Amino acid sequence: MSVAAKDQHKLIEFLKPNPNHSGSLYVQLTRALTLAIAEGLLKEGDFLMPQRDLAAALGVSRVTLRKAIDNLEQQGLLEQRQGAGTIIKANKTPPIQKNLAVLNSFTDDMHARGMKPSSLWVNREHVAPSPKEALALNLSFGEKIFRLTRVRNANDVPIAFELAATPAGLMESLDSIDESLYQALERYQARPVRALQSIAAQNCDSQVASFLQISPGDAVLYIERKAFDHNNRPVEFTRCYFRGDLYDLVTELKLEV
Repeated sequence: MSVAAKDQHKLIEFLKPNPNHSGSLYVQLTRALTLAIAEGLLKEGDFLMPQRDLAAALGVSRVTLRKAIDNLEQQGLLEQRQGAGTIIKANKTPPIQKNLAVLNSFTDDMHARGMKPSSLWVNREHVAPSPKEALALNLSFGEKIFRLTRVRNANDVPIAFELAATPAGLMESLDSIDESLYQALERYQARPVRALQSIAAQNCDSQVASFLQISPGDAVLYIERKAFDHNNRPVEFTRCYFRGDLYDLVTELKLEV
């Protein structure tokens, strides 16, 4: 069904991007459509206005609108039906919940939820560590690391921007690491068994926002983790930015006796 006429004006004002905002128009529009669905302004089964009319009402090009709609169709929130228009498929995207009491990899997490993990590699380097990386991994002068920079996806939706470092001496080469760093470490008897982790809420910068397909300044969860193997060697130092709208952290609390 179409959105009621009395609600169209409210919806248009909610969706309209700000040309003076630092984020691109299509990213702003993608974010606004996602929020409109999550907050019930657009309900499952509703149809959007025809794209020509909607683009004109929002003051954007049809190319910009189409890019935002295609993005949300990939996420499963919209469906474009030939001859009928664009329909809302769900009221919101359920957040992924991460149990803080469990130490496992992003790949294992997604498989456990029946989701398809994948990565967009930004950089893979065999380099000297930064001072912070050297300290976290307890490296001596001259030792090098494998640094992995990538976007982590769940069902092709970007969830996290990750920078992971591991001592280069643990493995034969960068080619030893494919989709999962933890699986690679396990093959070399160095899989993490415990970790120290800190979490902070942040507003993301333009680089992180572009990789996560959100707007600069949007909320993210910044997680910094130092992990150790069964010999208590530090084998992983990871800094990760998770989308605040798609990722929840949960833990069980018990009364101390």
